[in-house]
Amino acid sequence: MFGCAARQPKIPGESDIEVSKVEIEPEKGNGPLKLDHEELFPRLGMRKGALTSIAGYYSVFREAEDKRRIQAFWQQYGYFDVEVSDADVVFKDAHTKAEITYRVKEGERYTIGDLRLVNTPQDEDEPLKKLAPLKTGDKEIDLELFRHGRIDMQEKLRRDGYGHANVYSRAYVDKHAKTIAWYYFVDAGPKTRIGSIAVDGNKRVPAADIIRRSGLHVGDPYQEDLRDRVVRDLLDSGSFAAAFVRVDTDTKFIVPGVQPDTGGELRDEQIDKDGNFVPRKLPEDVNVTIHVVEAPRFTIRIRASAELDPTRVDTGVGATLFFRDLFAPLHHLMVEGRIGYGWLFERPLNDRPSGLYGEALIRSIHSGVLGRLGDLRITAHYRSDLFPGYFLHHFEGGPGVRTTFAKGLFLDVDLFAKYSRSIGYGPFDAATRDALRLPSSPESYGPELQASIIWDERDSPVEAMSGYMLALRTRLSPGKPIATHRYFSLLPEVRGFIPLGKKLAIGLRASGGWDFGNDSAGVPLDARLFGGGAYGMRGFGRDQLSPEVGWCVPPPYSFACASEPVGGLSVVETTAELRFLPPQKPYGAVAFADFGGASGDLNPFALGPSFDAGLGLRLRLWYLPANVDVAYLIVKEGVVQVLHDHPFRVFFRIGEAF
Repeated sequence: MFGCAARQPKIPGESDIEVSKVEIEPEKGNGPLKLDHEELFPRLGMRKGALTSIAGYYSVFREAEDKRRIQAFWQQYGYFDVEVSDADVVFKDAHTKAEITYRVKEGERYTIGDLRLVNTPQDEDEPLKKLAPLKTGDKEIDLELFRHGRIDMQEKLRRDGYGHANVYSRAYVDKHAKTIAWYYFVDAGPKTRIGSIAVDGNKRVPAADIIRRSGLHVGDPYQEDLRDRVVRDLLDSGSFAAAFVRVDTDTKFIVPGVQPDTGGELRDEQIDKDGNFVPRKLPEDVNVTIHVVEAPRFTIRIRASAELDPTRVDTGVGATLFFRDLFAPLHHLMVEGRIGYGWLFERPLNDRPSGLYGEALIRSIHSGVLGRLGDLRITAHYRSDLFPGYFLHHFEGGPGVRTTFAKGLFLDVDLFAKYSRSIGYGPFDAATRDALRLPSSPESYGPELQASIIWDERDSPVEAMSGYMLALRTRLSPGKPIATHRYFSLLPEVRGFIPLGKKLAIGLRASGGWDFGNDSAGVPLDARLFGGGAYGMRGFGRDQLSPEVGWCVPPPYSFACASEPVGGLSVVETTAELRFLPPQKPYGAVAFADFGGASGDLNPFALGPSFDAGLGLRLRLWYLPANVDVAYLIVKEGVVQVLHDHPFRVFFRIGEAF
């Protein structure tokens, strides 16, 4: 940052006199300036130095340029009679510093006297008028905002099938009446259709497969939004690193956010000898070219994780290997592995305080086998989990399907054969098993149907500041005679983000889980519900938000008693966060509050609700989101906590915020 603060080489006419003050004042005899102009100062050629920028140096040329800048700024907001004086320059400190004052006579702010849309297709007239960012009688003028209204209009026309659509914006100023007549000239062209489809850049994947995956057909109506859809569908296939669609429509791409807008560039032939607007003569057919960049045949991704909470420390390392187009074009193989080690701070009575755990997955992916977007997959997945005092070993394998309905909307369905075995979990007495629907056997096996639908519209999957995500996950085990246990798990989740500017946002999350329909065999460990931890309710350690079962080691061994979380049949966790995450900065902070509960029946608050609040620090270094949270458990299962209850919780994690 400091290296950028060096003075740039002099320009012609520039002196060594530093600008120490720049002021814009009302003309003498006039009242205060009505237009807020603080944002103008950083745009001036001669400006006072600040923490993030060096001072300007006096120049007679820049003096005149800044006068025009000030005048243009006021005109942008409707003050077309504005008058700006020549700069009043006062030299100080032996002619080494300059104080500059401009005086402004604003005049009257103009009014929108007329708003017209010219040459609008009949079916689009009213919808386009609603997109206009102004209306007749407006006094809050902003020329840049009003010009940009044309972009929304032409994008809507293109989405509606007018592939050649352009809209031009022009303003006509009447200085006598102090009004502005605003015109949008609409040149929609004809409704368009696809005349031809070509593919460019492909080597491994045949053009016919790419066109089939795109869903495009010659003769179909052309709509602008197919550009995004085609790219999304191709990238979802797994074979491509990038894709884009080029169409020979008579339009010009406008980079989002670029200012100032020209209002659209009219060609000579679009204006007749009387000054009237002349629509272009355009064809109905458009030619589409799909450009692709195929991803490497083989990629490997290595990742590491670390997590600390009040009850344990976990570290891990994992890798994903992807073999693209291994079996045939659009048919891939993915291999994943992860190994972790967990240290539990409190030694359980079964003397298993720590241990290795991890998972391994091998999956073949067959894109487009079940319809254009129906991707078949065959999975074999093993995982071992370290719970507070016991282990779970779980294997599942079988076919599944994944499809994308729309941007961010996914459906996954898998039919697995599964086998699970717990170690150190129980045994439990009959009364405890009946009360909490605990399993009578450490083994669980049989078919299990898993399904999830996710609609993800977050602006970032790691540190979201706007958008939302809706998810519903389910799993079903049918019970006897083909499975050892019967249950239906319903796991909804909602996340929403409300931006409060570029740096601040409110993040909201609610998630829950319920296990229905269990039989006398109870609900096995692999289907039971736990909460808490750095990714859940931060008043509890990982997997600690759960019903507990107490048990003792009898004599002649060292007599001791303890309780362990065993998982519930219902859990709810909710979070509200105030996020301070400045863009492109390596730091951030949050204030949060969590509310939730878990129990051994379908009422997650049967044991009483729990509530915590706290503060967190966000470090965004080397593309790793590291998070430190300090929580205070205010209420635990309906009981207010005091300092004697040790209510403080400290968490560290590397990973998604939510």
